[in-house]
Amino acid sequence: MKIMEARNRSLNDWFARIRTRQVVLPRFQRFEAWTHRMVAGLLDTVLRELPAGALLVLEVGDEEPFVSRVMVGAPENGDKIVEHLLDGQQRLTALWRSLTDNYPDRTYFVEMNSDEQEDESSGPLRTMSQGRWRKNGRLYPLWADDPVSVWDRQLIPARLLRPDHEAEKEFKEWAKSAAQDDTDELIRLISLGADLPARFAGFNLPFLSLSLPPTTPRETALDVFVKMNTSVQPLSTYDIVVAQVEAATGFSLHELVSELRKEAPTLEIFAEPAQVILNAGALLQDREPSKSVMLSNDFAEGLIDNWAKLVSGA
Repeated sequence: MKIMEARNRSLNDWFARIRTRQVVLPRFQRFEAWTHRMVAGLLDTVLRELPAGALLVLEVGDEEPFVSRVMVGAPENGDKIVEHLLDGQQRLTALWRSLTDNYPDRTYFVEMNSDEQEDESSGPLRTMSQGRWRKNGRLYPLWADDPVSVWDRQLIPARLLRPDHEAEKEFKEWAKSAAQDDTDELIRLISLGADLPARFAGFNLPFLSLSLPPTTPRETALDVFVKMNTSVQPLSTYDIVVAQVEAATGFSLHELVSELRKEAPTLEIFAEPAQVILNAGALLQDREPSKSVMLSNDFAEGLIDNWAKLVSGA
């Protein structure tokens, strides 16, 4: 049996696995770090049918090697979990949330070419996003949810292009409203509604599938995660320590830090809690607060052993 194998998978299949909870994230994975410009850039990559890099998944057997969590906005319940996404969660999360309109403060649109283009969907399409805010119980700007106003700007909501049958129905209803009984305009929109969703559905997000024997220690899988992480934003010392704590002790450092913020709400005024924790964790072990110490094999266990002292000192 191959330990690692390169495979292809369409965005349509990725989304199906997210919806059914077959693919999840290890709990130690850091939270989202992408800006809205980076999300829009990834959508542009899909529209232009350019490569977006490979992902890394760990195949799951009878038992999950790590405590897991679903992607933001994905169903909490579903089928048997078969994969942990070790690398690529920023990309896949960005696609999932933008195409399901899951960002509460931003909506994504595809900007069409001018009418002068003979085939407007073949040109260099562009993604734009609009900031959203709530006032008096309403989501502004109001035009972003009005089909006529959106199409007047030659925009199509990205949520209507996601690869599923429900979005296909929604697009047709939206097109009827946007066209305002103009048959020619409706035909134009229906044509776009056939081409653009197909680009997203068929977009290839290749991945490396890692299949480790059931007896493989969690530390080994963790080591693969750290060494093969190819994120645009490299793993920080804190990101790695979070993973080491999870692997060595089973505790979630994210959850512990969240509790610490509640215990010491003024801590953030003076310093970033993550850095305070790392420095204090080293000092409580009578060690120098250096990167090499924090990344040593026994630092994570020492950090948890001294956690009560750390919290009381905060």
